[in-house]
Amino acid sequence: MEQDHILIAKLNASSKVAFSNLFDKYVGMVHSFVSSLIKDDAASDDITQQVFIKLWEHRRNIAPEGNLPAWLYVSARNAVFKELKRMVLMDKYVNCALRSQQISENFVGGGIDAEIIRRELEAVVNSFPKAMKNIYLMRTVEGLSVAYIAAEMKLSPKTVETQLSRAKKKLKDKLEKI
Repeated sequence: MEQDHILIAKLNASSKVAFSNLFDKYVGMVHSFVSSLIKDDAASDDITQQVFIKLWEHRRNIAPEGNLPAWLYVSARNAVFKELKRMVLMDKYVNCALRSQQISENFVGGGIDAEIIRRELEAVVNSFPKAMKNIYLMRTVEGLSVAYIAAEMKLSPKTVETQLSRAKKKLKDKLEKI
């Protein structure tokens, strides 16, 4: 623990070596904890990476005499809850789209047509600003992680998450109007 206090004090001063040492020491613990909560390897990797990004972003606010493992566990738990909430919302979106398609199949010739819905949603995606469209397609079609997209597009993960949130809101608003 004394070693952690020294490393955290150095981390407070933006030492990349201290961060690397703390990362190496705790990445396995965080990943195991996340994996025990969410049974998705890709999501576990993303969440673990997000926890350490958060550690770096908040490095100046972490007390050297504090309990870093506890801080990491709480950050990981909160990130898992956020991801589970996102997954539930995505399931609701997919179920809504499937219900719309089922309604279309049940009421052919009158009412909602699945092809119309698909074209309308595609038009919304095509109307996105270029960066938002790329981010949305990379995440939903290619299944890439937020961290990967952020690195690839040279953006912060928070920016990628914000763009995804805005894209989903636009799609949801359009679905409600159909």
